[in-house]
Amino acid sequence: MSFGRWAAVAMVVSLGCASPRSTPLPQPRAPAPVPAPAATGADATAPETEAVSPATPVAEGCPSVPPIELGSCKANGLRCTYADTPECGAIWECYLGQWYARARGSCSSQFEGVCPRQAGAAPEGVSARSGIVCIYPEGVACAYRADPVQPECSGVARALPPPAPPTYRCEPPGPAACVLGGFRQGGPCEPDGVSCGPACCGLGGVCVQGEWQLEMRPCPQ
Repeated sequence: MSFGRWAAVAMVVSLGCASPRSTPLPQPRAPAPVPAPAATGADATAPETEAVSPATPVAEGCPSVPPIELGSCKANGLRCTYADTPECGAIWECYLGQWYARARGSCSSQFEGVCPRQAGAAPEGVSARSGIVCIYPEGVACAYRADPVQPECSGVARALPPPAPPTYRCEPPGPAACVLGGFRQGGPCEPDGVSCGPACCGLGGVCVQGEWQLEMRPCPQ
């Protein structure tokens, strides 16, 4: 066999033994990053939010917002206090089917922030004659009050004692029946049993079955 034929055979063998073209394998994807767990305890960082003071909770049966003077109501005798700030609070009462504001805070810029946060403590830097009134969720109105001078129950005329200086104290409003509209014989009233007027030496009244029964209360002998 000539050299040329061997060269041709060698070329055929070489081509027949050539390895097939390999297909590149797909590269694996990198795993998605896993977010770090939220920090807890001392390492936790609270989001920056504006601190909001919770509103004063309203008693059961009371409107969510203060009512309107002389607006209609059904829960006779119900008192509702709205006192998110003592200086501008108010105590409302449902009496004979209508709302009445029984006590109101001063709600004046000169008293802003002056009322103590809790009932009982006296405000600082305020005169006893300033007229400041502070309302609290307990249903009390705190103010400087002077006890009214009451004549002694006696058939003998006596000189009235001098009035005492006003003191700061907290009290709920008195009975609505004795304050709102006065009382007249047979007029409507509530609740039964409430008594108004002087204990003696004057005209008084007692609420009996929803009507005023007036009586002259004599002076002791």
